[in-house]
Amino acid sequence: MKYENTNIFTFNSYKPKKESAPASSGMEENADLKENHGEINLEDQNAGETANSVKDISNRVTSALTPDTYEELQVPFSDTLLKDSQEDISDLIPEAESDIFSNSTEAIFKSSSLSKAAPLSETVSLPSPDLSLESEALGSSVKESLPFEPFIGYDNNALKALQTSEAFGIITTGIEPLELTASDAVITGYITSARRHEIRLGTYVVVPYENGEKLFAKVGKLQYRQEFVVDDATEIHSRRMLSARGNPVNEADYKFLAYLDPLCILYLKKGSTLTRRMADRIPHPNTPILPVTDRLEVQTGLNIPQEGIFLGHLSVGGELLKTHSEPETVAYYLRNDYSMGDPLIFRHMLICGSTGTGKTFLSKNILRQFMTENNRYRLRSSPDKARKNPCLVIMDPQDEYSQLFEDNETLSEDEKFRLESENVVYGRVTSTKAFVAKVDGQRYPGDKSRAEQIEFTIPFSLVEHNPWLIAAAGMSELQYIGLEVLLGDFFRSNVPHTYLNFINHIDNEGTRSYYVDSGKLHESSYDGIVRRVRNPFFSKVFDRDASPITELLDKIFKPGQISVFPTEYISDPRIRDLIVLTIMSLIVDNKLSTTGEKAIKETPIILALDEAHRYLSKAKGEHSRLIISRFADAARQGRKEGLGLFLITQDPQDIDDTVFKQINTKLILNLNNDAAITSLKVPKEYERRIPYLKKGQMIVHSPDNSDIVEIIGLSNCVVRHR
Repeated sequence: MKYENTNIFTFNSYKPKKESAPASSGMEENADLKENHGEINLEDQNAGETANSVKDISNRVTSALTPDTYEELQVPFSDTLLKDSQEDISDLIPEAESDIFSNSTEAIFKSSSLSKAAPLSETVSLPSPDLSLESEALGSSVKESLPFEPFIGYDNNALKALQTSEAFGIITTGIEPLELTASDAVITGYITSARRHEIRLGTYVVVPYENGEKLFAKVGKLQYRQEFVVDDATEIHSRRMLSARGNPVNEADYKFLAYLDPLCILYLKKGSTLTRRMADRIPHPNTPILPVTDRLEVQTGLNIPQEGIFLGHLSVGGELLKTHSEPETVAYYLRNDYSMGDPLIFRHMLICGSTGTGKTFLSKNILRQFMTENNRYRLRSSPDKARKNPCLVIMDPQDEYSQLFEDNETLSEDEKFRLESENVVYGRVTSTKAFVAKVDGQRYPGDKSRAEQIEFTIPFSLVEHNPWLIAAAGMSELQYIGLEVLLGDFFRSNVPHTYLNFINHIDNEGTRSYYVDSGKLHESSYDGIVRRVRNPFFSKVFDRDASPITELLDKIFKPGQISVFPTEYISDPRIRDLIVLTIMSLIVDNKLSTTGEKAIKETPIILALDEAHRYLSKAKGEHSRLIISRFADAARQGRKEGLGLFLITQDPQDIDDTVFKQINTKLILNLNNDAAITSLKVPKEYERRIPYLKKGQMIVHSPDNSDIVEIIGLSNCVVRHR
């Protein structure tokens, strides 16, 4: 028997059953009653006789099968059920009588069905079965339910009004008092049952004030509370709910509360300009909590620029935030003008995420936005203060960025129209060029794009001012000083300044005797230097038969051009690192020097460095320390010199702190490494989300641009991506 479908049930333990009145007695009472009214209805009399017969059969069944010591369930029945039973009584009686002698379990429940004919004032005594009997009965094909009568205390019109209302709910003081302090706030909202499925952690809402201002807030905590005091942590309740798990939860039985974190107050300044200020007012109780439906309110409330470099669309919990504006999504832009200081690209950017999370896809879409004719930057050190297009220099370990030269043929006309409506630049950059290092025994296939390819070699003359290019990572400080002495004397000599001539110079026994005997270098230090710089891979890179890179600076660092340096075709990682460090040192040295090459010094440069952790890792020796200190200086002076770092990595925790502190904008994709997540230093509530971010979903932490938010990148690449 299903107890949950019974209207009213009471338990009488260890009590003798009441004897049912004889059928004849009931008939006599009915007859006397009808005689007092002066008329006897023959049809009603027959129905009464039938009902009493059914009740007598039911009593005989329960008397035979139920011991007095069992707990009994008394179930009252309504007149409606009595009337329904009278119509089919002729069919029910034979079935009940036959079941008495066949199956005792089924007889109990079928007799309970027969007993529905009892008047409302009387009760039928049934045994209370154990759990096994109850589960057997629930699975029986003959089970019948007695539904609860609907509660008529609710105003149906009011419920319909709530369901059609735009508001999520109201501000309430019934749970906790409203409170606002300089450091915290307690603002509780009751969410109506019709809108509860729309609320998520982080959902943005507005709460209006009486003077037209609005509190802009987000949901920081969600909570269910019981509407009626019920102990639902019991075995019986849990079994009942599990057996009825297909039925939805009745939301009217619970309070659904949303605790709001105020972000700011939106108001109109003179001239009808929407702006924001700190949340310094508390909303009135019973004020409606409304969804944010205006794109300008969202951008103003989160301090997002209304134009700039497009990064993606605002989202909450992986779902795009939609408004009543056209287009309905909210674009997220990175500030790219001089209204509040220098463009944020010169405060440096970081894209980090595990392998396969879409770092390259996202980087292509973002880097393409910088390469437009109208995007120009000024240099503080430039004599004429003229604005110039940036030169994008990309260190490409997977040979993917040369595809910026190619269009994405899969973009439809509708997708192009949508991109144009949000000022998203798409299509190839025809000024893309691939600069390929000439390495002995290695050949660049160049089959991923049609971009122009220019070969170059690294002249050994660059080592004169950058000894760390050939200094091994394990070289001690004394050995590094000795290397500088040897290189200084070599470059002052009249012999051609090539790598092979330098090796011949230090291998000469006379040279060794000169430095050791004179006491300039210790014997062990000299021998250690020779072992480290006499490396076969150096001879494969320096002074090959191609144009020296120092003679190609005007072609590489050209405003409005994308210069890609692919290294995938090089098998030796030490050679790849040497090439990348050479390009980086060329840029940094000339940017920081007052007499640097004009092509570099007077051109805004965005340096995109994939696998940045390989080149900017924490210093573990003199060699690493020198590299890091040099690039930290360049990062600190990036705004002044027009140098922006665009770093891409899956191991942000390995980047040296002196460089990491200079990064203002972090785009965080999915990461599962706890050390990597902790190193990003984002608020705890967002830190917990990082391992659950889907592909293309990211958290943007850029204090000088906006509040920390979640966005979703474009689903299509604006250039070719294969």
